[in-house]
Amino acid sequence: MDSTRPIRATCPECRGPLSEIVKSDGDRKLCEFTCLVGHTYSPRALLEAHSQTQESSLWSAVVALEEAAILVEAAVSEFRPEVADRLKEQAQLKLKQAGQLRGILEHLEPFQTGPKD
Repeated sequence: MDSTRPIRATCPECRGPLSEIVKSDGDRKLCEFTCLVGHTYSPRALLEAHSQTQESSLWSAVVALEEAAILVEAAVSEFRPEVADRLKEQAQLKLKQAGQLRGILEHLEPFQTGPKD
């Protein structure tokens, strides 16, 4: 008998809700995960795709934070000095946060689903 149950996670590809599907074939059970769009993953493929999505998302955040500082630099001359000073401080904070995320990325470890070498 097959069973389907939603899980509290989203598809690494489209971010739609995931469901776990367990299919029985006699004594054997096959587990896969699928989303509403139809992306389907084995347990190993799901963890690998999730690891890739984590890394991509964090790099996107780094870029967004660094771009914010660039935008402040480009636009700051259009503001009163007290506002410009505050914007520059915020830009420095965003660069610091981008650096912290880069540190996380240096130590980000993907799921290891095979034997340990």
